[in-house]
Amino acid sequence: MSAAVERPTSYCIFQEPWWLDAVAPGAWREITVSSGGVLRARWPIYQEKRGLFDVITLPPLTHRLGPWLDLGDATKSSRRYEIEKDLTNALLEQLPRYDILQINCHSGITNMLPFVWNGFEEMARYTYVIDLAQSEEELWGALRENIRRESRKARKQLTIETTTDVEACIKLIGKTYGRQGNPNPFDCPAMRRLDAACAQRGRREILVARDESGALHATLYLIWDNKTTYYLAGGADPELRTSGAHSLLVWEAIVRSKARSVEFDMTGSMVESIERFFRAFGGQQRVYFSLNKMSRRARFAWHGKKMLQALFSS
Repeated sequence: MSAAVERPTSYCIFQEPWWLDAVAPGAWREITVSSGGVLRARWPIYQEKRGLFDVITLPPLTHRLGPWLDLGDATKSSRRYEIEKDLTNALLEQLPRYDILQINCHSGITNMLPFVWNGFEEMARYTYVIDLAQSEEELWGALRENIRRESRKARKQLTIETTTDVEACIKLIGKTYGRQGNPNPFDCPAMRRLDAACAQRGRREILVARDESGALHATLYLIWDNKTTYYLAGGADPELRTSGAHSLLVWEAIVRSKARSVEFDMTGSMVESIERFFRAFGGQQRVYFSLNKMSRRARFAWHGKKMLQALFSS
């Protein structure tokens, strides 16, 4: 007898319980919907207190969360939409009390109407996803010319290595944020717990670009699930930015990911300069949605704050 195939209960690595245990230990829960003893929907939820308000949001280092729905073997569009509506409503009825909800859903959630009908605001966000079924030649040809040029240049002077030194990776990522005047969100206990959890399961790779003197030019932190490799974080030394190391690292990551994944997800950004860099690697644009909703008292406080800001600025 062949072993039973385990049913998936998540769209992506960010929804897996072990991931959430690493980034938000003891601070997350999930609501579920079952039928006939079979799990049909689940929604992992991370909730925290911000001042006077209860906020449902994304845990640290987690790009997407939201619901997972099992639509069964429904083939007709009308039936699938009906199941999506019923499962979504059943989940929404179980949401804990909150003042603010702000999350990004996985791209597997495409029907936002049940949320809109329940008073949520939704906004499209974008990522770039590369199909790894393409040959290496096709992938190279899809790169923008400046990325190919920078990669060739970097290849002549740098060596790409795999490392387990997460501290060096965090430090290099911090240099990128520091150049922008921002704190490093990866220099935190959650990142170190996550690295340990990913390493234990063989779900991460840390790449670095190093020159002959031993100096690290750039780093990339990759994670993956059964389908997708994700660009979780990257950084480069601002003093060595002209070496082309970051471009070469992303290209190398794409090629290496072919052996384990069917697609490579840049994880998206709404920042124009970052979007331009991600777009240059030839991926297809993919939409995912953010959900937002505020209670009456939170909305009142938000509008009050805006009004005070306007008064004082004038």
